[in-house]
Amino acid sequence: MSSQWFVVSTKPRQEQLALDNLQRQGYHTYLPRTIMQKRRRDQWHSVSEPLFPGYVFVQLTLEQDNTAPIRSTLGARGLVRFGSHTPALDNALIEWFRQQEKQQLEKPKNPADLFKPGAPVTILNGPFAGLQAVYEMPKSSDRAMLLISLLGRPTPLQCHWHDICPA
Repeated sequence: MSSQWFVVSTKPRQEQLALDNLQRQGYHTYLPRTIMQKRRRDQWHSVSEPLFPGYVFVQLTLEQDNTAPIRSTLGARGLVRFGSHTPALDNALIEWFRQQEKQQLEKPKNPADLFKPGAPVTILNGPFAGLQAVYEMPKSSDRAMLLISLLGRPTPLQCHWHDICPA
């Protein structure tokens, strides 16, 4: 019988802990991650987060591998089951997740990817802080061109990427 991928449920925000402990026990595991743009301390940062919060994947041969230690692994709750049935995932699906993750890591992240022309944004800093504007286009590697309504008509305004967020 060949090995298959199964889903392990983890405790909240303990996916990495469960992954590390399962690997220490000799299990072959995988935690698909995604890169997200998050705003922290008034700046945009690329953050790697689990694609499926609360779950990791483990490769097992159910008839040969002992699954009992998974339940008592730090950070893990146990295999996902439906009654007595433990569903397996297709190996092609796990390979597809790995390819997508690799492509995402190779792609350069730019704050301009967060905004589409015509999208509403909020200005966070400067003399226009708190006002709504419309994103027009990227101006340079660190600036954006916005349209802000002043005296009843749209007025162009340049702003740093760190000073705007989606409305």
